[in-house]
Formats: sequence, structure tokens, C-alpha cells
Amino acid sequence: MNDPFALNLQQHHDALGEFMTLLESEQSLFTDAPVAVDALSRLTERKAGQAKALEQLDGQRRALLAERGYDTDRDGARRLAATLDCEALWQALLTRIEAVRAQNQINGLAIETRLDHTNRTLAFLQRATGQTLYGPNGRTRAFGSNHSLRSGV
Repeated sequence: MNDPFALNLQQHHDALGEFMTLLESEQSLFTDAPVAVDALSRLTERKAGQAKALEQLDGQRRALLAERGYDTDRDGARRLAATLDCEALWQALLTRIEAVRAQNQINGLAIETRLDHTNRTLAFLQRATGQTLYGPNGRTRAFGSNHSLRSGV
């Protein structure tokens, strides 16, 4: 695998594997109650760095295709991979891309579910207290002793 295009495919495949590991870690953090916000923040930074690396690899792949006169789309990549006898690697890359896309979608649904739950909880607390929890300055409001969640006021 001395060809730069084949090497790029392998690097892209490996980088997607690392990204998938991050997505799986992210998913496990979403199942914790409460969510470990600091760990999630660090993981998000790592994901952003890995996403940037994936974008660079994709740009390199497209440049290699263009240099050789191939279309820079999937069909061009498939044709060059066939010429270089690395079709299996190209297919493995496409399979991994699909798996990462699916995991990312699952994580997105988990985020939406958590956000919906948080919004419902806030709405309940606002109704229960008859006021908003935060003032215009973003700080929590002090409630008098006559407010009780038990009594609904």
C-alpha cells in the first residue's frame, strides 16, 4: 500500500474508527444520570479535533483524485480504488462511514431526549412555583418561604 491514495483510504478508515470510539464514549456519558458535564466537554473537544482531521483526509482524497483526472465524488474514488486494487479498503471505508453516521444520529437523538426532559422539568418547576427560576440577569431568584413544591404554589 505505497500509493498515496490507498494510504489516504487507510488513514481515513483508521481515523473514522477513532471517531467511532469517541461517539460510543459520548453515548455512554448520556446514559449517566446526571451527565458528567466536564467529561462530556473534554470529549466534545476531542471529537472536534478528530472531525477536523477527517475533513483534512477527505480534502486530501479529493485532491489526489483530481490530480489523477478522476471525479472527486464517490464514483471517482471507487474507480481509482479499483485501478489500484484496493476496492476492499474503499468498501470498508464506506461501511465505516455509514456506521459512524448511524452512531452520530443515535447520539443526536439522545441529546434531544435529554434536552426535552430538561425543558419539561424546568417547565414543571416554573408552573409549580408560579415564577421563572431565573431573573433577567441570569441569576436564580430567591423564593419566599411560602413557596412549596408540595402544595404546587
